[in-house]
Amino acid sequence: MRRYRRDWSREDSRRYQGRRDYYDEEPETSYGCRGRRTREEAVTPPPPEKPASSSLMATSVDFKTHVDQACRAAEEFVNIYYETMDKRRRALTRLYLDKATLIWNGNVVTGLEALTNFFDMLPSSEFQVNMLDCQPVHEQATQAQTTVLVVTSGTVKFDGNKQHYFNQNFLLTAQSNPQNTVWKIASDCFRFQDWAST
Repeated sequence: MRRYRRDWSREDSRRYQGRRDYYDEEPETSYGCRGRRTREEAVTPPPPEKPASSSLMATSVDFKTHVDQACRAAEEFVNIYYETMDKRRRALTRLYLDKATLIWNGNVVTGLEALTNFFDMLPSSEFQVNMLDCQPVHEQATQAQTTVLVVTSGTVKFDGNKQHYFNQNFLLTAQSNPQNTVWKIASDCFRFQDWAST
């Protein structure tokens, strides 16, 4: 098992310094790192420098724009979704595409009518989101449709039931019209994350 520099004894340090003086070069392993570089930076040699091209700059700026857009959309969506789920559930299906799919603890529900019936059957709820993550989905995977993956986790208490931990994943697609862009749910996967009690 490799020992990292923080685990070395004084003897290890003297041996290392002697070897280092002998070779007089910076080792490429993590235990030879100086400064605050991460292990990945030290182990992976830097790529050869290439002249910056405008297309590379445009690509990185474009990707950053997509990430920023995804983050803004996800934060706004999560606030609307869980507030609607808790307080105005009858309006919840407006957030879904006509042919959207919901997987609720392994049970598949597809289409707006089935979603409406399913949400009507659920008892009232109190969601608390503790974590939110999002990222844009590459356009090649979505046939050039702007899509965002949103992942949430937290706790939920349904009326008459104990509190549960949950994890929920959404695929949101942008539905654009001349006035604005509306994000709709194409896919929704909800799971309770409770540990089995012993």
